[in-house]
Amino acid sequence: MYLEKMTNALKENDSYRVVFLGDSITSAEWVHPNWREIVEYVLKEEMSAKLEDWKLSSWGIRCINSGFDGSTTKDWLNLLDSGVLAYEPDMVIVMGTVNDMDLGISVEEHVENLKKVLDRVSSMVGDVVYCTDIPADNTPHNVSFMKYIDAAKDIFPTGNVLYINLFEEFRDLDLSRFFTFESGGNEAVGIKPGQTDYIHPNQLGNAYIARFILAKVFGINFDPERYMKENNSGKMFPSY
Repeated sequence: MYLEKMTNALKENDSYRVVFLGDSITSAEWVHPNWREIVEYVLKEEMSAKLEDWKLSSWGIRCINSGFDGSTTKDWLNLLDSGVLAYEPDMVIVMGTVNDMDLGISVEEHVENLKKVLDRVSSMVGDVVYCTDIPADNTPHNVSFMKYIDAAKDIFPTGNVLYINLFEEFRDLDLSRFFTFESGGNEAVGIKPGQTDYIHPNQLGNAYIARFILAKVFGINFDPERYMKENNSGKMFPSY
């Protein structure tokens, strides 16, 4: 359905805009390729083949990074007009945010704020996707965060929002492969400089995020292992 809407929008308006709203896992300005970049790359490749017009897809599909490092759902409410709706998007993909827990926002306020964000966006935008954060490579952190995940489930279904529980999708994967970065320090979660960052995933972890979003939103099969192998080998246009 979403891919067909994108196809029609490109044919009729030469334009399809996707805004990504979230925290540092969404902004991902510290890792490349990140999941946003991979999603954009794959969508342009798929649309180029489907429309037999590389320029229409390459020029028409615009992906806007509205990930705000360290942001909470409370911040999102204040940023919606300038950071999301001002772009007049066709789709908004929201992810997160574990920052609510790490920065002292209660489960109840998390759910209340998240519902306000999704209700406002879905009233203004045709298609909205909400993804939970992925699990960290740290069991106590995940146990605490499950309270937020479980409480937020009660919001759905709501409006035109597609709900994706990435926390559950990642649960049976080998998380140690995704969290390998050396941290510069994170006081909010007690990670000291030089320790492994168990919150922010590496390139492979980002590729797996892209895998689930591409499959569940757009019905596109994506092999993160193949993509990363070809990307790391220096191939200009990695297959997937």
